[in-house]
Amino acid sequence: MDLTIAKGSFMALAGPSGAGKTTLLRLLAGLMPANAGHIRLGSTLWCDVARGIHLPVRRRSIGFVFQDYALFPNMSVRGNVDYALGRHARRGAADELLELVGLGALASASPARLSGGQKQRLALIRALARRPDLLLLDEPLSALDPQMRRQLQDELKRLHREFGTTTIMVSHDTAEILRLADRVIRLENGRVTADDAGTALADMAPRAGLRVFGHHVSGPDETGHATVSIDGQLHRLRYQSVPPGLAPGDLVTLQLETACVQPTALP
Repeated sequence: MDLTIAKGSFMALAGPSGAGKTTLLRLLAGLMPANAGHIRLGSTLWCDVARGIHLPVRRRSIGFVFQDYALFPNMSVRGNVDYALGRHARRGAADELLELVGLGALASASPARLSGGQKQRLALIRALARRPDLLLLDEPLSALDPQMRRQLQDELKRLHREFGTTTIMVSHDTAEILRLADRVIRLENGRVTADDAGTALADMAPRAGLRVFGHHVSGPDETGHATVSIDGQLHRLRYQSVPPGLAPGDLVTLQLETACVQPTALP
């Protein structure tokens, strides 16, 4: 596998179960040894099998959010973030980070008292606490209900804008990938088989089509096409039916054909 990731990008890993997605995250994190090749972050060599170099996890500038959150149950919410910050952190830094994700009022609580969404917020801000060079997300929202998952997707987008951390996410949710990632690659048997969203996600969309959310901007015109804003980008799409009273800014649910996974954005 020969893969280069741009600094500050948000890349999603797609592909069938057993394709090597989580294995790639663990190799990057140093949680398992590579048997060939090398891993480099900027000018820092993290791993080079031929030269016997393997930087331990603690020396790699990474944050990792696992499927099960992996919070420390014996520490408070604040304690989880304090631990990530390290003993030399500025006083009050943990509370400031918790405020960023709406957990300031729960700083003294046990993680066991948190809802699923709150646990995920804590796991995210803990992973970002030391402003790592690389954030790894292993299906971070898969255990949440659809409404909470969408809220946390918004949270992830906001945190990515705020921290600018290079991010790699494993997900089996096509809509989630399209909503969050600026690059999508597909893995099969440990190899990159596609490096564009349309190809990488082609067989992941539901048979009935992909459902996404957007905001109506204008139209439809005489051809049936309307302008819709999806995650801040304007798209020209054809409506099959128009609900009475549809106005600019109204939330619309769109059922896209698989071939339209990547609608062309308007300038």
